[in-house]
Amino acid sequence: MPTFDITSTFDKQEVTNAVDQMNRELVNRYDFRGTNTTALLSENNITIKSSTEAVSYTHLRAHET
Repeated sequence: MPTFDITSTFDKQEVTNAVDQMNRELVNRYDFRGTNTTALLSENNITIKSSTEAVSYTHLRAHET
């Protein structure tokens, strides 16, 4: 029976560029303002951190004034 290997490769620089572009977009998006959302690239992972509590607090504070 024939066998074959499947390989998957990527360009690390393209991934770095994509994460950098994502961080720039997150800063400018209205629906992410005040959430301190960031994307972090490490050797083998992309981690996205966000705080939804900041959005709720900002929303509530805006209505209090």
